[in-house]
Amino acid sequence: MSNVRDLGSKIQSLENMKKVTRAMNMISSIKLRKHLTNFPFLEEFCGEVENIFQVIAPSLYECQHPVVAGYSETKAEHLIVFTSDKGLCGTHNSSVLKALDAFAEKRASSNVSFDLSCFGVKGNNHAIHSNWNVSFFESMNERTIDKLVLKKLGDDIFRRFLDGEIQKVWVLGKVYKNSLQQDTVLKQILPFKIENSDNSVTTLTTEPEGNKMAEEYGLIYLADTLRGFCEHSFLSEHSARLTAMENATNNSEDMINKYVNMQNHARQAAITNELIEIVSGKEALKG
Repeated sequence: MSNVRDLGSKIQSLENMKKVTRAMNMISSIKLRKHLTNFPFLEEFCGEVENIFQVIAPSLYECQHPVVAGYSETKAEHLIVFTSDKGLCGTHNSSVLKALDAFAEKRASSNVSFDLSCFGVKGNNHAIHSNWNVSFFESMNERTIDKLVLKKLGDDIFRRFLDGEIQKVWVLGKVYKNSLQQDTVLKQILPFKIENSDNSVTTLTTEPEGNKMAEEYGLIYLADTLRGFCEHSFLSEHSARLTAMENATNNSEDMINKYVNMQNHARQAAITNELIEIVSGKEALKG
């Protein structure tokens, strides 16, 4: 009967696990619905940010401001990374960290230094473990991250860019498309880049009087891009965790059914063996 007891213990453990995964699924479902109500506005906001960029860019064609023309040499770059504080959300974190590793490897091979701003514990821990320089960290908490936090970070990074301390600024995170698709996106924010009609990427320049316009818009563009990536990261995290916990709950149920059947068979076998022993003992007494 020890085998039956072992199976019973496994079934109880799986039942407890199923309660946890089901609870996490419900929490993620609630949070996802909350963010999805704002998703149409998020799409409109991000779309307008890019549309305005495409309108302003041609007017800044001949300016030599670093925001537009960039620097002649790249020695240091800055990357803003969005991950989550917790795991159990599918590939939400792992795909971003994989892209982060590729980013770091490419900079190392080019002898370009970089430092990080990390939103989310997972990205920060990965950076510390990899001995990368983290100049800013904030937990990915919806109650503490707001546009003021993102604006302050954007102001600091923009100042460092203008001072020539860093020559490029990138952002890395997940972009929510739908419940089945969340893309990992690495985007250069500074200096500006657009695609020509022939699909070649060109760094923009503008007239000297456009310097002030380029600087003011560059600061706005940086802050608005961070706001968009932050909200997309929340959406992607909750969507990925919802799917992962639903799969985990279903897998737990399948395993429970499997172990219940095994337990029933083991119990029946034990009962059969006991009956055989009783009958055999009775027959032996007769003899």
